[in-house]
Amino acid sequence: MVNLGLIGIMAKPFIGHHDWNGVFYSNIARNYLHLGLLKTGLGQVTDFGVITQPQGFYTHYPPLLTLIMAGWFKIFGVGDWQARLLPLLFTLGSLLVLVQLFNYLKFSRWATLAGLAVGLTPMWRYFSLMPSQEALIIFFSLTSVLFFLQGKRRLFYLSVILNGLSGWAGYFLYPWLWLLNKRRSWLLKAGIILVIIFLLHLLHTYLLTGSVIGGGLLDALLLRLNMAPPAEFTWWNYLILEKQRLAAFYTLTLMAVAGVSTLLKRQRLIWALLGWGLSYPLIFSNVVFVHDYFNIFFIPWLAVAAAYLFNRAKPALVIVFVLLVFWERNAFYQALLVTESFKPGYELGRQINQIVPEVETAYVVGSDEFLEPQNLFV
Repeated sequence: MVNLGLIGIMAKPFIGHHDWNGVFYSNIARNYLHLGLLKTGLGQVTDFGVITQPQGFYTHYPPLLTLIMAGWFKIFGVGDWQARLLPLLFTLGSLLVLVQLFNYLKFSRWATLAGLAVGLTPMWRYFSLMPSQEALIIFFSLTSVLFFLQGKRRLFYLSVILNGLSGWAGYFLYPWLWLLNKRRSWLLKAGIILVIIFLLHLLHTYLLTGSVIGGGLLDALLLRLNMAPPAEFTWWNYLILEKQRLAAFYTLTLMAVAGVSTLLKRQRLIWALLGWGLSYPLIFSNVVFVHDYFNIFFIPWLAVAAAYLFNRAKPALVIVFVLLVFWERNAFYQALLVTESFKPGYELGRQINQIVPEVETAYVVGSDEFLEPQNLFV
């Protein structure tokens, strides 16, 4: 944890880069505690303040993350470090699953170390503390791959179910596992399971909102599919931005090693994981154009590809590689840690919390330039 730079920022308020996720999902989890599961109907209530009846529901994702967070808050209390600790545990779990995967593939200890170097990149170091579905999806996708290769059928199906309940990006993994040319009946059943989960999500949305596309579900889908792209979006701009982001968040060192490994080793598993990493940016190009952290699904490909390339490398070469990955973008990672874009809203919220009695309502009057980005943090 010291190497990953995690201890010092556990208690940092959600005021930095993409920290709206922490505020948004933590509030939903807190609403489960305030209202109870029956009154919410397991729906993700987005209202703030004193709530007697749910008014708005977040339907863009299944509620597994926020339900787990609610149980977590019930045990440890509601707070910033509690919210950050949950995705961190899933991230550490993903690292352990990678170790098990490397052991199954009979990699050397030094190859395992090379594969785990992905944990030193800004992408995983920073976003490992962000409460969002991605931490769960990475974990359950890795367990899906591990149990699929090991032939552990029940654990594989359990991973599929939990992955489907976590979010949509995990759905794109299983078609790529056909490249492994084994247990294809399992993959067909996995597809059926995921279709059922999606239909149940639509039914749940209907029960909550009176419409299968309630809560802006269809609008979000069309936006993510780039059916209504922002004016600044072009595929050329998008590709240039992706090149810059991948180099910044994953380092040129790791990207180059993974690319060479993919071309030289020609392992089906590498190609399958690369296909999964590319799926979300290609299918949901608009949301990745706006939110850089959706490139996080390249992590399994980078880890496995690096491990394959260094499987017979000398220890000194592996150590140099790991140090380069850590050093290359460490300054960028440190800059991410001190971002405070949403501190004004947070500080205003603290003042309201201290001055206004709990049962009273405070009205904030301000410009759209302030309220639009800051209102969630207030």
